Amino acid sequence: AAHGDYLAIGAYGAFLGTHFMGLSMPLAVLWGMFLTVAAGLLCYHLVFKRLAGRSSATNLIASIGIALFVRHAVIFFAGTGQFSYPLPVLRAWRVMGLRIFPADVIFTGLSLAAIVGVHVLLRYTDIGRKMRAVSDSPQLARVSGIRVAKVNRMMWIISLSLAGLAGILLGCKTVIHPYIGWDILLPAFAAAILGGFGSPYGAILGGVVIGVSQEVAVLFISETYKVAFSFVIIALVLLIRPWGILGVKEAVR
Repeated sequence: AAHGDYLAIGAYGAFLGTHFMGLSMPLAVLWGMFLTVAAGLLCYHLVFKRLAGRSSATNLIASIGIALFVRHAVIFFAGTGQFSYPLPVLRAWRVMGLRIFPADVIFTGLSLAAIVGVHVLLRYTDIGRKMRAVSDSPQLARVSGIRVAKVNRMMWIISLSLAGLAGILLGCKTVIHPYIGWDILLPAFAAAILGGFGSPYGAILGGVVIGVSQEVAVLFISETYKVAFSFVIIALVLLIRPWGILGVKEAVR
């Protein structure tokens, strides 16, 4: 639940870098990602690390509490106004009758680069193999000599870096406001359910399906209610295929 509000830290961090620190946009992006990682690791060491071994409900409640704290801390320091990055206004390209904005091409390229980077990390590096081992069975990984705490910390760093980058890209696409991460938390959750929990490629596929469905829905309903499609998809998936598109069906004896 707190992951959405980490996006806000990245977005506001980059805004702080461009407007008050005089950083160029690429450096501001790195600064926003750094602040997101720092804030997330602080929450990890103060809260989640102490809750290791507790029930999922306990961790979920703690995550909700952190989300509320982060969101209102942002409101306290930055207010509820909307901000934007000092980006140049570029004309759209016309390709086969379609209008393609250069910013969308850049954002898509950065997103694909992040996906490929995570894929290479998980599949072809030593730390990636350790992450997959810890994800499958923390106890067995610990017995095998893997330092689970170190791997968990690295997983947090990677996920927080991507959250910060996502918040910055979303702020470039729209505007920066305290609820920037909360607005996409439900669609992201729906994408994870649709793709299948534990399947990163399923989450990507689910995100594409959710995003396209919501944009197509705007043709028939108001944009205000397009998020309702996420509720519909969650309900249908849970009723028809609870393990998701690429998830694995599990049975308990």
